[in-house]
Amino acid sequence: MTDEKRQEPNETAFPLATIVVTPRERFGVAVESLLSVVEDTRKPYDLVYIDAGSPNTIAAQLRHICEANGFHYVRLDYYLSPNAARNMGQGFVVTPYTVFLDNDVVVSAGWLDALVACAQETGAEVVAPLTCQRLPLHAEIHQAGGEFASDHRAFFEIAPEARRITDIHVKQGQKVAEAQLERGETQCCEFHCALVRRDAFERFGELDESLLATKEHIDFCMKVWSGGGRVMFEPAAIVTYLFPSRDRPLNRDDWAFFALRWSPTWQRVSLEHFQKKWSLHQDPYFAKRFGMLEWRLSEAIAKPIANKLPLVARSYRLKTAAVRLLTFVLHRWSDRLVARHDGFAKRADRAEPRSPVEAISA
Repeated sequence: MTDEKRQEPNETAFPLATIVVTPRERFGVAVESLLSVVEDTRKPYDLVYIDAGSPNTIAAQLRHICEANGFHYVRLDYYLSPNAARNMGQGFVVTPYTVFLDNDVVVSAGWLDALVACAQETGAEVVAPLTCQRLPLHAEIHQAGGEFASDHRAFFEIAPEARRITDIHVKQGQKVAEAQLERGETQCCEFHCALVRRDAFERFGELDESLLATKEHIDFCMKVWSGGGRVMFEPAAIVTYLFPSRDRPLNRDDWAFFALRWSPTWQRVSLEHFQKKWSLHQDPYFAKRFGMLEWRLSEAIAKPIANKLPLVARSYRLKTAAVRLLTFVLHRWSDRLVARHDGFAKRADRAEPRSPVEAISA
């Protein structure tokens, strides 16, 4: 690498990357996530924040942080699916690189520099960081790249009925300090954090908004690979996904968005669309996934509620029955949320899009 490429970034230089922050599944850790970007990301960079439906108290904090740092803040009073939010944010990007970042991710020092350097040095269309999970931050691996097939190049050459999805998170659960990690090609990466060359959208198209809840990351990476592009893994860029847990549980205000985001309806529609799009009708992977449509509602909302019920939490049988009942109720509630969202979406389609500046002042 030349000395010019090694120069430290400075605030007067033209930014190479725009960070597009979008809601993943909740809002309770959104402020913590954004503050980590402010504190651990060296300038210059642009940032577009898509705030779709966060509670007013959180929205006020996000707006304040964005205004104080010169970020673009776009506020909507209804929820968006992840890909719809990402496409909206991408529409404001003018830099060579877009970095999609979920609103429940905490970054580490140097993460953006490492992603951009990898993209510049390899020419890859997509670059994935080392994504961690749990506390302490940046210590346990969630995904060191991913795999969607046993042989991703052969996957596109064989007959559709012979294709099989694997969906593997590489090195998940391993400790960062003990894992052997090197920059290299990877088949796919989740959108917790991912750098994409802006011109890749001209080649491969925008993110598929028919994938409302799941498999959107695999779909995009499959388009990249099948179109002659590459996906790289860069372990020098480290981020941590704060998934709902005892350490970072869902707030009650998060339940509605979470129940919509992971509604069995949205998941089923997404899986059926993905299956049809890539001619995967013979793949047994989908039968398993169709049988797991309620598990996130059960794990993130139903079980924590049951654990707080007097007497119920002390009995395995009562707790199991309570979780089943609560999950059933949550499923029905999520159906109502889907119908409500469809109404908002139809009205929004008829409205004129606003610029980030207009959205800030609205």
